[in-house]
Amino acid sequence: MFDKLFQQFAKFYESFNPSYFIIAVVAFSQGVQHLADLSINYMLKDDFGLSPAMMGLYLSYTTTPWIVKPFWGLITDSKPLFGYRRKSYIILFGIFDALGWIALSKYGTDNLYSALLLLFLIQLSTCFVNVVGEAILVEVAAQASRQQTNFQHGASKNVSIFFGVRAFGTLISAFFSGALLHYFTKQEIFMMTAAFPSLLVLVSFFYVEEKVDPRALDQNDRRNNTMQCIKDFWTFFQNPLIYKPVALIFCFMMAPSSSTIMFFFYTQVLGFEPSFLGQLKFVYALSTILGVLLYNNYLKDVPFKKIFITTTILYYFCYQSMIILVTRKNVEWGINDKFFCLGDSVMLQLVGELNLMPILVLACRMCPKNIEATMYAMLMSTINFGSTLGSQWGALFLIMLGVNQNDYSKLWLFIIVTGVFILMPLPWVGVVQEDKILKSRDQQLEEFKQKDCESDTVSTSNLRQEDDQQQLLSENEQQKS
Repeated sequence: MFDKLFQQFAKFYESFNPSYFIIAVVAFSQGVQHLADLSINYMLKDDFGLSPAMMGLYLSYTTTPWIVKPFWGLITDSKPLFGYRRKSYIILFGIFDALGWIALSKYGTDNLYSALLLLFLIQLSTCFVNVVGEAILVEVAAQASRQQTNFQHGASKNVSIFFGVRAFGTLISAFFSGALLHYFTKQEIFMMTAAFPSLLVLVSFFYVEEKVDPRALDQNDRRNNTMQCIKDFWTFFQNPLIYKPVALIFCFMMAPSSSTIMFFFYTQVLGFEPSFLGQLKFVYALSTILGVLLYNNYLKDVPFKKIFITTTILYYFCYQSMIILVTRKNVEWGINDKFFCLGDSVMLQLVGELNLMPILVLACRMCPKNIEATMYAMLMSTINFGSTLGSQWGALFLIMLGVNQNDYSKLWLFIIVTGVFILMPLPWVGVVQEDKILKSRDQQLEEFKQKDCESDTVSTSNLRQEDDQQQLLSENEQQKS
């Protein structure tokens, strides 16, 4: 195993692109900021007295910036800031991110609406940095595709790097998140979290990117024209080969979430302390990394339909296994609660990651040149919007079934009902036609290139006409004199 890991590292080193470093730092910073997740949950539950349904709703509202990711992608694609398309935005929003955590530690723990507003600011800043990092990710994958015959491998590798490093950051934060609550206050943990985006800002100053002079930008260049980027994006998205898979992804991510009610169940019914909840988060992150490694090493060549159907069905049965816990059958069978939760979490997160990775790779492969950030951000915002609606659906079902922090008697029914939504997209998985999607993307790219050449030809001919006119004027002046 270690020989294989060493060989993979050697191959990665040979094909190393300096952009991988900033991609890794962005991903790590995003993952390690989960250090404050438990503190936020306890703040909303204990300090502000929110119910599971209301906590889910409020947290979903703070994630709104992730739904409009295409807008942030459009900005970074078409509007350089201080001469840079990527670097300046990472620095600016990294600063906003750090200031948000500092403000949350100072002013956010006394008032619910102040806390939600600051959490919104933090999510906005993290989201924008994430968009820029993913744009660099897609650019690197596109560059690699010109040197490789199999773009699937390049896309899989780049997606695996980004989400693997992010999971590693989550792993580190999870290891300490629960234990830190025994020794530090929530405010102090928020202040600690501010150090990570601050480190990202510092590192970003050393990121080498080609500088762009805004005054010298050619508006005939599609990349510099915002309206043209929008038109290109809309033209590409109107293709049934593109919007149908996007709709499938959206429906899949809309499955109602059970995360908030299970947090209450763990703390109130099972009596789990923050230290054990931190261990659970550690197991989640470890399973995520394992899922990324398994996919990248053994499953990246498996067709999308096959792996998506198989992992979706497996994920459904893993999700339904929580009924054993909430009905306390595991106690009747002599299985310890903590042991059951750890084992169940490993399977649920591992299969869930194997289920999600093909979707992320497909999203990376679908992105055309010049609108990489916009298109990939749109695809990821589809996932985020579906997850946000899933949180709200979950809150709605909790209210309808009367499940709250005082009554968990119908929690098993909630798991059964919400589990059905996991299987609902499977009949429409046939809309994903990978080969046709790639051909359509390449064809669209060729059309863009032809239009660019035509615009260049027109602008060149116009310049020649202007030169001829100026020459004639100068000759006439000489004759008059």
